[in-house]
Amino acid sequence: MKGLKLFGITLFAAVLGGCASTGADIPRVSDMLRESTGQNGRACVRQMDIRSYGVLDNDVVSINATRKYYLATVWPGCNDLQTSMRAMFKGGFGEVCGGSTNKIATGGDQCVIRQMFEFKSRDEAFETYNALMEKRKEMREAADSKVD
Repeated sequence: MKGLKLFGITLFAAVLGGCASTGADIPRVSDMLRESTGQNGRACVRQMDIRSYGVLDNDVVSINATRKYYLATVWPGCNDLQTSMRAMFKGGFGEVCGGSTNKIATGGDQCVIRQMFEFKSRDEAFETYNALMEKRKEMREAADSKVD
């Protein structure tokens, strides 16, 4: 019995160690956006200014507003976001902000906005996003090569 416990603990530690070395230490997109933009992730957009949105990644949403462009990150577990035909942005006082409990509501999910970042244009937002995705890819490949 004691040997079985020891084997179980050893196996659990090996699995955890394997997970940690396969890219688990890559920073979240929201942290990388905060670092690259110098913003705190608490940007706000007036709900009536939102013209359209798109899902860039499972947890990143682009928002086209009247005068500016925004990238918002949502907490994990938003399964409906990519397949939903429409969404409603919910916030207080007519605004949707990052760093609070504001949400993007779809048919089946209430996606809480983790952070939101403001950009002057769509081009600036996508240039920043694409650079971060490239950096994450490099980090993942570097982590994978250490495992091999």
